[in-house]
Amino acid sequence: MEGEAQSQDDEDQRLERLHFANVLKAFDDYLPYCLSANDARRRSYFSLPRAHQQLLAEVGQPLSLPELPSGSSQAAPTRGFKSRLEEIDDRIRRNADLLSLIADESRGFLGPDAFGEEPEASPEANHGNQSSSNSSSSGKDVNGSSLKGGRKRRKISGHEIDKIQSTLKQFVRDWSREGEPERSAVYEPLLEAVAERYGKITFQERGHVRILVPGAGLGRLAFEYAAQGYSCQGNEFSFYMLLASHYILNKSSRVNEHVIYPFVHSSSNWRMADDMLRPVHIPDVLPSSLPQTSEFSMVAGEFCEVYSKADEKRAWHVVATCFFIDTAKNVLRYLETLNHLLPIGGHWINAGPLLWHFENSGSSRGSSGDSMSIELTLDELVQLLPRMGFELEDRRELSPTPYTGMLNGMLQYNYLPEFFVCRKVRDVEPAPEV
Repeated sequence: MEGEAQSQDDEDQRLERLHFANVLKAFDDYLPYCLSANDARRRSYFSLPRAHQQLLAEVGQPLSLPELPSGSSQAAPTRGFKSRLEEIDDRIRRNADLLSLIADESRGFLGPDAFGEEPEASPEANHGNQSSSNSSSSGKDVNGSSLKGGRKRRKISGHEIDKIQSTLKQFVRDWSREGEPERSAVYEPLLEAVAERYGKITFQERGHVRILVPGAGLGRLAFEYAAQGYSCQGNEFSFYMLLASHYILNKSSRVNEHVIYPFVHSSSNWRMADDMLRPVHIPDVLPSSLPQTSEFSMVAGEFCEVYSKADEKRAWHVVATCFFIDTAKNVLRYLETLNHLLPIGGHWINAGPLLWHFENSGSSRGSSGDSMSIELTLDELVQLLPRMGFELEDRRELSPTPYTGMLNGMLQYNYLPEFFVCRKVRDVEPAPEV
């Protein structure tokens, strides 16, 4: 039995390394993939009659130029459809500069042997509104060309590039001035709920209050709790989010250090070309500017696996979840883990919708346990709370809000998030595995 357990641990580590290598590959392949997707638009343009090309060359407002270092000379603004495609190419390259920094900073995370095998695709769910790019290449073929040593690169998927594009939009939500209205709609109630219950503690003593933020994404909500003096830990499962959050949290040296162009990947539903080419500065605050009394950390791993361990029992005063509980395959396991984490009198604070991420996964992946998904209505979830050891203290519907929405776009998706605060009133033993 001991040998079987070790073999399983070895296999789990191998799969984790493969997935991590796959994520880094997606960061690396963003540039050729997205340039090629834009080149498909260019081919469509050149397939038009010459008269139509000429008409498109004369439409639209003069295009904004990218931001350059002070003292650099700028070319004269241009206009027209073809010029817009050239500007999109430019912004993709500028995005790739930051993505390369993120990937290069992260390559040693799992040790020098992390890339011994070709990575495999590993789909993940996301609340963002994403669109797929066309499979393509630019320069070296990302869909099958030879690498050094004669190996073949696995074909990159649109889903993986979607994850990179979604990460850029997540930067807007969490770390830009433009994203402040969107994040405040859900972050402010979560912050205020903690302030109401723990805010009377002096700032110097708040470091003794431990707050956990599962599904922390790029870490802004966890950072905000730490900035108020609490000791806070973010937990995140997605390597895409972990790599990006590590860079922005640990390698930022000044406010607005980086400029990204997160909206250039889709040409639909824009009022003006400049909305699509819009620059966004990150970070809007310096993440290193935290009080010495607080502690702030990020932990990788699946929520239940990491926090159902014995040493996490009653270890946290508050658990704050934002757009998170619907990432569960079995939300009852989440509730059991939340109960395990908190002492009697501790608080679970939640804000978000119920977009069950694994709904319909069983229909495409067979009937194994890995593809299970239990989807509850809000009414069913609330009725479960007292049975899982929680007493509801506050509950309300929040204002409509997007998630990584299009700034100035003609299409907006809004959620009506539910907000509630629960106090743990009794311990609940987890159900045994089947």
